[in-house]
Amino acid sequence: MNIGARLEAIGRLVPENVSIADIGTDHAYLPAWLAERSRIKKAVAGDICEGPCAAARSTVAMYGLNDKIEVRMGNGLAIIRPGETDVIIIAGMGAGTMIEILEAGVETVREASLLILQPMAGAPSLRRWANAHGWYIADEVLVEEGRHLYEIIVLKRGHEAAVSTIAYEIGPRLLEQRPPLFQKHLAKICGQYQKMLLNMQRSAAAKQSGKYQEIQALVQELEGLDDGGYGK
Repeated sequence: MNIGARLEAIGRLVPENVSIADIGTDHAYLPAWLAERSRIKKAVAGDICEGPCAAARSTVAMYGLNDKIEVRMGNGLAIIRPGETDVIIIAGMGAGTMIEILEAGVETVREASLLILQPMAGAPSLRRWANAHGWYIADEVLVEEGRHLYEIIVLKRGHEAAVSTIAYEIGPRLLEQRPPLFQKHLAKICGQYQKMLLNMQRSAAAKQSGKYQEIQALVQELEGLDDGGYGK
């Protein structure tokens, strides 16, 4: 079963012999991949719309996994009871939507032992949310699929030491580990902020703002990482 590099990277971060909830499961490819390999005890595959749920049921039936995967339609974490699953996986959404889901299901989140999150955008805000809500960034992974570079964030209960602005932007574990895709990740983030500065330069007021100075300082620090000097 080929599920693509992004989902496979997420799947490899799931501990063996756990129960999972895959929120926004779409076709249930990830839980099916895990169950087919006997990596998990059970899975709840959830989506807010009937179309994806129907596709998920089809995948589960096709691979004969009805005894391992239950498809449920519902909004976010409302589909599972607190403590029902060990691991909560949310992938393929913006960080803002993820935070809304996590905060709406606070009791369920509190009972989970591990969160595996793959935001499509806004990873820094997700890291800040984790730090403010008693979650430690245990691991971070970069994965490339097609023309896209994805960040995967693994959270465990615990306290994160003081995190700098640059670490929130890049990812504290990525800064420590410097994986093979690190420079591409850095260039992507740096490019986004450089574009922001260019847009702000069109307005005299924006160019004089504290926000402009803040982004300019951040870009300089990001560019300094190219020398490999940060944290050395």
